[in-house]
Amino acid sequence: MPIKSTTRVLKKCDVVMKGGITSGIVYPGAICQLANDYSFQSVGGTSAGAIAASLTAAAEYARSKGREVFEEVGKVPSWLGQKSQFASGSNLYNLFQPQKPLKSLFKFFASFLITGWAQRFVTWVEVLWLEMLIGFVPGGILAWLAHGETSQRTTVAILLSLFVGIAGAFVTAIVGLIVRLARLPKFRYGLCTGYMLPRKGAPPSLVEWLNERLNTLAAKPANQPLTFGDLKTANVELRMITTCITFGRPYTLPFDTAQFYYSPTEMREYFPGEVVDWMDQHPNEEKHAHDVAEHHERVELGDLKPLPSSDDLPVIVAARFSLSFPVLFCMVPLYAIDWTRRRRTKDEPIPAKRVPGDALAPDEPCTPERIWFSDGGICSNFPLHLFDAPLPDWPTFGIDLEDLRPDRPSNDDRVWMPTSNRGGIAQSWTRLGTSEGITGTGKLIFGIVDAARNWLDTLQTVVPGYRDRVVHIYLDKKEGGLNLNMAEETIKALSGYGVSAGSKLIDRFIHGTDGGKPTTMTWDNHRWIRFRSATSLLQEFVASFSHSLDHPEPGERSYLQLLARARGQEPTSYQLDDEQRQDAEQFAAGLEQLSAKMNGHDLRTDAPRPEPSLRVRPKF
Repeated sequence: MPIKSTTRVLKKCDVVMKGGITSGIVYPGAICQLANDYSFQSVGGTSAGAIAASLTAAAEYARSKGREVFEEVGKVPSWLGQKSQFASGSNLYNLFQPQKPLKSLFKFFASFLITGWAQRFVTWVEVLWLEMLIGFVPGGILAWLAHGETSQRTTVAILLSLFVGIAGAFVTAIVGLIVRLARLPKFRYGLCTGYMLPRKGAPPSLVEWLNERLNTLAAKPANQPLTFGDLKTANVELRMITTCITFGRPYTLPFDTAQFYYSPTEMREYFPGEVVDWMDQHPNEEKHAHDVAEHHERVELGDLKPLPSSDDLPVIVAARFSLSFPVLFCMVPLYAIDWTRRRRTKDEPIPAKRVPGDALAPDEPCTPERIWFSDGGICSNFPLHLFDAPLPDWPTFGIDLEDLRPDRPSNDDRVWMPTSNRGGIAQSWTRLGTSEGITGTGKLIFGIVDAARNWLDTLQTVVPGYRDRVVHIYLDKKEGGLNLNMAEETIKALSGYGVSAGSKLIDRFIHGTDGGKPTTMTWDNHRWIRFRSATSLLQEFVASFSHSLDHPEPGERSYLQLLARARGQEPTSYQLDDEQRQDAEQFAAGLEQLSAKMNGHDLRTDAPRPEPSLRVRPKF
């Protein structure tokens, strides 16, 4: 969509985008609409939302250099929906290119995107014809043996042989599919790497296309990929989420740890050569050397290299880590050292004969082991917590994609925001029946998986000061999910939903209107909710903190006594110097005084609900 040219000062905002294939089509319209009135300070996204997030950050980087390119971002949905000039299907569908040995398996799964069971069955036969033929053989043999019998017996035999043949074909087809799936670990647990070497007359792969778009928007030469350090020079913060399957936890990209290594050979299967060359030329060797030295161990890297620092990490690399849809995309391998397999004390015995997994001998070097990263949506598909502050200076918008409720007409307005302070507080339902057969079992399985991976994001979106800044876009079955083969008119409609979402956010937080009418759900109202919620939490936190300072269990020292102990007295870990101790004592005394003043005055009364919690949690 066209971007308004303006010389006025833009307001600031952050934006977080939810994952889902459809997000790459919906979000550009919303981003272009917001770009007319806002400059993007921080941009976050997960999974496919990382595509839109990286494009947004690149466009904002260009704007900081005096180039207006958001209109190019707005053209992305149209291009994705167009029929590919190189192959059958849309440009979107052809971005996903399977590894050669897995083409048949990819074709099988892609058949579920085809409308009509007859077309799907034809595709399945094309993929599994050999297995089905083998399975049909027993039925054919039975029919041959029945040849020459009486007509009545022949009819029974033919029906029986037909049943045996069909059943056999079905069983062998299932076995063939299982055998193909069993090959996935050999191919890094996925059908597509996301990158294929450019070929004349062939459509671009996803990583090739996205890398070209990022460099074009940012006006960067091919051998200098857009990095997080480049974005930092333009005061643009980009964050994405990935999931480390090996460690069973999410990570925020770019990594704030120096523990990871990579194989240049493996990376060339995932990224263009110029991107890997950049990584090879910018290893974070100094930080890695420091971290290794802390463990007092000898490390052998072989052909591995330390991953670049956060500033030197190409944006395209982080985006690919985040959008590793399970099975559709291969997981991405990095390497790390498992320090738990080392001898931790001098008196730990050394086994006479080592076996894999035992402690290493003192002179044996550590070698990094492969670890696997998959889709960020596995742990956090809508990371609304990114860029959060107790009292925000500018809004952090959330753009959420949800399934259209079956009890609502599909022609209803698909874009919605809370219209009151109580709006958005109701929970979404996944209804399970007791008489739905296999369909009900499928709902149960998907419901369990959805609850396991989205419970934190789901709770976050109903917290006061969060739910009123999230715009929800509702999609029907042909628009949402893992739909790679949408019709051009569907893609046009989805892009329009994004434009509508951006307009709603602008109307609400800049103009103070909703559908052209004044609304109480303004930016000032949002700030006031955050203030009321934060002060309520702080009062409870300060009261608990100050009470624990000088009320130890019998026989134990209080926290104030620990603070006042002489330097060198146990415990000796993380000791404060004299200036730090004085500051800590003043801080503790100030909290005690504040808690005493608040005694009898409860800021939690009539505070926004549901009441959030203020807790220490791991940073990821």
